[in-house]
Amino acid sequence: MKTTFKIAAAAAAVAMAMGANAASVILYGSISTGLVYKHTPTIQGETGVEEKRSNSFSMESAWYGDSIWGLKGEEELGNGWKVGFVLENEYGSDTGRMAGADDNKLFDSQAYLSIGNDTFKLAAGRVGGLASAGGDFDLVGGFDPLEAAFGVGGMGAFSSRDKMADNTLVAEVTPLDGLKISAMASLGDDGDDNAKWHRRGHYYGLGALYENGPFAIGAVVEARTLSNVQQINDETEIDYTGKKTGYTYTLGTSWDFDVIKPMIMYQHTQNGNQWQDGKFGYEEEGNEYQATFKADSFLLGFTAPLGEGTLMASAQYLKMKAGEAKQKGNAMIFGVAYNYELSKRTSLYCGATYAKGSKGLSKKYNENSYRSEMRADYNGYQFGVGLNHTF
Repeated sequence: MKTTFKIAAAAAAVAMAMGANAASVILYGSISTGLVYKHTPTIQGETGVEEKRSNSFSMESAWYGDSIWGLKGEEELGNGWKVGFVLENEYGSDTGRMAGADDNKLFDSQAYLSIGNDTFKLAAGRVGGLASAGGDFDLVGGFDPLEAAFGVGGMGAFSSRDKMADNTLVAEVTPLDGLKISAMASLGDDGDDNAKWHRRGHYYGLGALYENGPFAIGAVVEARTLSNVQQINDETEIDYTGKKTGYTYTLGTSWDFDVIKPMIMYQHTQNGNQWQDGKFGYEEEGNEYQATFKADSFLLGFTAPLGEGTLMASAQYLKMKAGEAKQKGNAMIFGVAYNYELSKRTSLYCGATYAKGSKGLSKKYNENSYRSEMRADYNGYQFGVGLNHTF
């Protein structure tokens, strides 16, 4: 989910609840529907053409913004302390399908219980990572002009986008005005039933965000381990014993000059074992599925007020090495969009993205080629228009 629309939805919910009792439950959410044209070139496989060129025109849910609904509540405990909860899920506004339905998850986006005051907050549950550009605890998504949206146009070059963590404890401290420090640790991935800590999958994160007037800077360090045994299908298991812990280091900064707000982001991934919301590998099974990667991700962009809306643009560069042979893959991604505010809760948007991969991410097959699905993501273009509304 994207930070801006999350804040808008929450603000609308709070406004509706004004005048309620100290303990209250609020229904909130947003809906985003767009019409999108996508072009993907022919992606060659080892034995010839694997995926033919495709052109599609379709209705898309949350191509920009969010299609989410949730419940949140809070109760004052006295002396400045309060307890609260958030239960939230995504849905497809084009089909009505709930996210996480295949895993029997009613609240797939985030689900946590919290207790705290103005300077400290402790939360427990399912949350987005500190550099995921989603959820209530993200620290760096605000440095992406396209708000992790528009396909790969928003943080598509960054491995931490959309990462989730189950069974997680979060500690958030605000020692000074404008400074937030967060620590996060997962007790184990969903489905891990091994009693031994080291045989479960874990996520760890530590980061800080400082905002002072027009200036903002954020930094996050994350670590990810995988469960020693992964069930690939009904017949295949992979033993990850001895696999190295994956790390990401993310830095973002911005300065608001009123007429334009430049943004810069950089991320280094070492021993990466998870690409965004999925595991990394060349094939769906076999030893190559265990391949780790090293990546450097760059983003340069800006937002600028234009009329009654906001102009957004960014350029990204991805440089990767993967597997024992260090197969190289590069990609360039460009995105531009405009969001026109029809009211405080409704906006009309349009956007376009273009991506071109080379070496292992090229559309043509070579000795460095990554999975065809990943190469398809980083080759082609798309554009569309849509409407967002928060409630």
